[in-house]
Amino acid sequence: MSATTRLSPRAAVGLGLVVSAMGVLVLLLAAGMIPGGDASLEAPRWVVACAGLMFVLLGAALIVGYAVAGGAGPDGDLPAGTPRWVRATQALLGVGIVGSLTAVASWIAFGPGPRAFTVTLPLTGRGPGDETVGRAVFGAGAVLMLIFLAVLVVVSVQRIRRNK
Repeated sequence: MSATTRLSPRAAVGLGLVVSAMGVLVLLLAAGMIPGGDASLEAPRWVVACAGLMFVLLGAALIVGYAVAGGAGPDGDLPAGTPRWVRATQALLGVGIVGSLTAVASWIAFGPGPRAFTVTLPLTGRGPGDETVGRAVFGAGAVLMLIFLAVLVVVSVQRIRRNK
């Protein structure tokens, strides 16, 4: 048996559509098109929309990466011979996913208004966390995500150029 498990094109399309559909539901919630959804929002609509968009793009990336391109090669890149437009599409989807996640983490860390955090630790259990500590942790994560986003853009452009 192979050390890696491959996702079949049919499974990729099915899973991609399910993940994207979940994202569409979140986008509909953000747009106020789901009745009663306003009461459950604890973030601005654009933050909720970024979370939904992340799932829509992830579903599309599954479909493009496995159903169109045929999966990843041993080096984690798309297989040799993958058309340039597929590589560019996959890169844009990746940048959109990471950018959406970065926007959400940045709002949690730096956005206006109070935040409530819960901390779960071994032996001590679960309890409320300090807002300053929570924002600092999300701030560090947001900065790391911004760095990762920049590296992703550079690496993606290099891979697209290299595989003409």
